[in-house]
Amino acid sequence: MVKTKYSKTGLIFLCTLAYFASYFSRKTFSVVMVNMLDTDVLTKEIAGLVGTALFVFYGAGQLLSGYLGDRLQPKYLMFSGLMISAVCNLLLPLMPNGYFMIPVWAVNGFAQALLWPPIVRILSDNLSHEKYVTANLVVTCGAHVSTVVLYLYAPLCISIMSWEAVFYTSTVFCVIAGVVFLIAMNAILPEKASNIDTSSAKTEEIAKNDTEKMSIWKILVSNGVLPIFVCIIAMGFMRDGIEGWLSTLYSEVFEQSSESSILASVVLPIFSIISLFAVRAIHKGKVFNNEVRGSVILFGMSVALCIPMCFLINVNNSSCRILCLLLACIVCAFMHSCNFLLISCVPGRFAKTGRASTVGGLCNACTYIGASISMYGIAIVSESFGWSATVLSWIGVCIIGAVFAALALKKYTSYLKNDK
Repeated sequence: MVKTKYSKTGLIFLCTLAYFASYFSRKTFSVVMVNMLDTDVLTKEIAGLVGTALFVFYGAGQLLSGYLGDRLQPKYLMFSGLMISAVCNLLLPLMPNGYFMIPVWAVNGFAQALLWPPIVRILSDNLSHEKYVTANLVVTCGAHVSTVVLYLYAPLCISIMSWEAVFYTSTVFCVIAGVVFLIAMNAILPEKASNIDTSSAKTEEIAKNDTEKMSIWKILVSNGVLPIFVCIIAMGFMRDGIEGWLSTLYSEVFEQSSESSILASVVLPIFSIISLFAVRAIHKGKVFNNEVRGSVILFGMSVALCIPMCFLINVNNSSCRILCLLLACIVCAFMHSCNFLLISCVPGRFAKTGRASTVGGLCNACTYIGASISMYGIAIVSESFGWSATVLSWIGVCIIGAVFAALALKKYTSYLKNDK
């Protein structure tokens, strides 16, 4: 375990840098997709399949990454993920058509999966739970800042050069970030520092009593985590569905250019950052300190905001257009807050069992089950029934999320009381 203040700060910075680069190389396709559709590079159905491929392999990869993250050197898993993602961003623009893009982006999804569970392992092993939660906020905000940069950079890059240049930029940035991360991480956290049996007194005790640990299944059932997985799937559907398709919605419904639609979408990560700081502040209180109770509230408020969107989306004037965009951004921000509670905070609660990375991987896998459904599902629903029906589907998904979070609340609350 790192002991100095500067080492802990460096650890958080390096994890943030890696996740910043990860998001930049993950979001490239979804950000430029509206331009690719406008220029007939892809059809909406093929674009949905490309996005779905990333999410399916990301979700599946989380299971392996979570398992390996508790057993191998997490810094090397993260470095490998960044390098593979760099190669995928290099190859995708070189593909002759959308069908060839699907396997390339699927591999990128698997590479991206090698980032989050190891980050959970590194931070939970080396920080107290309170500092771990704060560090997660910083790392997560780094991802949103990356998205803001990409939303601002992509339209400029497309107007000056082409959509292909966005992917090439991502390749270069990923390689630089990956090399810096590994060199600096080796200096801060030497080989033995992140091994589960030597990193701290806490993990030494875990290793000594390895045979006495509860199975992962018993941990999930006894602590109310299984219903949380359904809640996370709903959150992933909403978060990545809105992020992936908002610029297309804005372009098609309100007849805006692809460049202006991408720029309008920059509001998404800005709202999300504000929402994350807000939920972190109230996470210290009694209500949101229980992550599941906070999620019930966030899903309920999302339902209330989606209802007026069903009507506003059919009115094409500037006021309604702006209000519809803002409501969608606020709902997405609520989902990012829910993601922070369920993906960042919940796995850290299981650090003492030595399963933080495993639980983190399972939770994140569920996120991208929802995301994979949303990318292709929203393409089909919007194409067949229109965007009003799509927003109605969002209401249904939010209701499902609230119901399953409520089902998990009793057992999870009991676990938190016993954990004190």
